[in-house]
Amino acid sequence: MTRRQAIIDIVHRYWDLGFVSFGGPGVHVIILRKRFVDSVKWLDSKTFIDLFALGNALPGPGSTQLAFSIAVVKHGVWAGLLAFLLWSLPGAIGMAGLAVGISRIPDTLPSIVLALLTGLNAAAVGLIALAAFQLANAAGTDGITIIWLWLSASFGICYHAPWMYPTLIVAGGLSTLVWDFRRQWIIQPLRRTLGRSHRQRQGAPSAGDRGGEVEGEGEQVEMRDMPTTTSGTPAPVASVNSNAPPESPSEDKDKPDPLKVVSVRVAIALLIGFVLLLTIPLATRAGLHNAGKDVPRALDFFCNMIIAGTIIFGGGPVVIPLLRDYVVVEGWVSSRDFLLVFAILQAFPGPNFNFAVALGVLALPWSQGLGAVLGYIGSFSPGIILKLALLPLYSSWRDKALARSVIRGLNAAASGLVFTAVWQLFLVGYIYQSAAGAGSGSGGSQTLSGPLTADPFWAVVASGSFLATKSFKSPPWLSIIGGGLGGLAWFGVRSS
Repeated sequence: MTRRQAIIDIVHRYWDLGFVSFGGPGVHVIILRKRFVDSVKWLDSKTFIDLFALGNALPGPGSTQLAFSIAVVKHGVWAGLLAFLLWSLPGAIGMAGLAVGISRIPDTLPSIVLALLTGLNAAAVGLIALAAFQLANAAGTDGITIIWLWLSASFGICYHAPWMYPTLIVAGGLSTLVWDFRRQWIIQPLRRTLGRSHRQRQGAPSAGDRGGEVEGEGEQVEMRDMPTTTSGTPAPVASVNSNAPPESPSEDKDKPDPLKVVSVRVAIALLIGFVLLLTIPLATRAGLHNAGKDVPRALDFFCNMIIAGTIIFGGGPVVIPLLRDYVVVEGWVSSRDFLLVFAILQAFPGPNFNFAVALGVLALPWSQGLGAVLGYIGSFSPGIILKLALLPLYSSWRDKALARSVIRGLNAAASGLVFTAVWQLFLVGYIYQSAAGAGSGSGGSQTLSGPLTADPFWAVVASGSFLATKSFKSPPWLSIIGGGLGGLAWFGVRSS
C-alpha cells in the first residue's frame, strides 16, 4: 500500500473518533477494540491487548498511545501521527474553547447547570464501570491475573501516589513471569537439591546400582519396556512423571502478523530526543531560578506539563489530581474553574489529557493560544515518543514466552487501575453550590464537589448508562447525553 493510500485509510477509519470517543480512557479501549479488532481487523486480539498493556506500562495517556500505536503498526509512523491528531485535536480544540468560556462566566452558576454537569458525571461513571468490567473479563484469564486485577484496583482506590501506579504495573508483570516459570526456576531446582541431600543422608546407591530407575534432570523417570513396531524397531515413546514442566501457557503456535515499526537507529534517536525534551526546559527553568531571575509563567507551565506527561502512569485516572497540584496550588487556575473544566470534561470526546489544554488557556490568560499549545505538547509528547521508541523492542520480543508472561501481568494490573477511575470520579461527581465560608471575604457562593451518594438518583443515572451501553448497544456519546438529560429532568422534579 502506498503512503497516499495509507493516509486515506487512516482518515477513513479515524476521522470520527475524535468526535464520538466519550467516556474517558476505559471506554476508549472498548471503542478501539470494536473498530480495529472486531470490525476492520487491522490486528488480532492478542496484539491489541499487548499494545494496551504496553501503553499503560509507559507514562502518558494510555488510550491515546493505543490509538496511535494501532495506526503505526498497520501503516507506519506518519500514519500514526495523523491518527493521533485526528484522535486528540477535536477534543483539544473544544476544551480550549470551553476554558475561554469558563474564564468569563460569573462566580455563581444556576442550579440547572449544576444538575446538568452532575448528570454528565454520573453517566460517565457508568460507562467507565462498564469498561472496567469488560477489561477485567479479558485480562483475568487465570488465578494470578485475577488476583492482580483485584490488588491493582484495591491499592489504586485506597491509596494515591504517582509512584504507586508504575510499581503496581511492574509488579504485575514480574509476578506472572515468576508464576508461569515457577517449575523451571523454583520447583525443579528445589526438588533437585532436596533429592540430592536426601540421598546423601540415606547413603542411597548410585544411578548405576538402581536397576529400575535412572537419575535425570532432578526427576525420576520410570524405565519401561519399549514397544516395537511391526519391523521390530523400537517405537518412540516418552514416559515422564507428572512433575515435568508443562508447555508455557503463553506460547502460541500461530505467530501474529508482522508489525510496522521504526528502525533501531530511529528508536535510539527518539530516546535521545525524549531526554532532551525533558532536560532542556527543566534545566533552563532551574538556571533562571538559581540566578534569581523571574521564570516566565509560560516556561514554568510547560515544564510542569512535561513532568506530568512523564511521571503519570495509568493514564486518565491519575492525571486529574496531579494537574491540580501543578496549576491550582501554584495559583494559576482557581479551584472553581478547575472543577468546572473537570466536570465538563466527561461530556467531551477524546483523551483526558486534553484537560491540560484547558488549563493552559486558564493559566496564561494574556496568551491563551500559547497556553493551549504548551499544554497539548507538554502533556502528550513524552508518552507518544516513548511508545514509538519502544515498539521495535516489543515487535522483536512479543513471540517470546518470557515477554508473553510479563505482558499478561502488565495487562491485568493496568486493567485493575480502570476501577480506580470509577471510584475517583464517583467521589467528585456531584457538583453543587455552597455559601462561601466566613473567612473567604466574599458574600457569594463557591462551587464544590462531592460523592454521587449525595442523591440516590445519580446511582440511577450511572446504572442506566451502564445498562444502555452494555445491553442495548447505545453508543457512549448517546449515554453521556442521556445522563445530562436525566440531570435536567431531576432538576425539574426537585424544583416542582
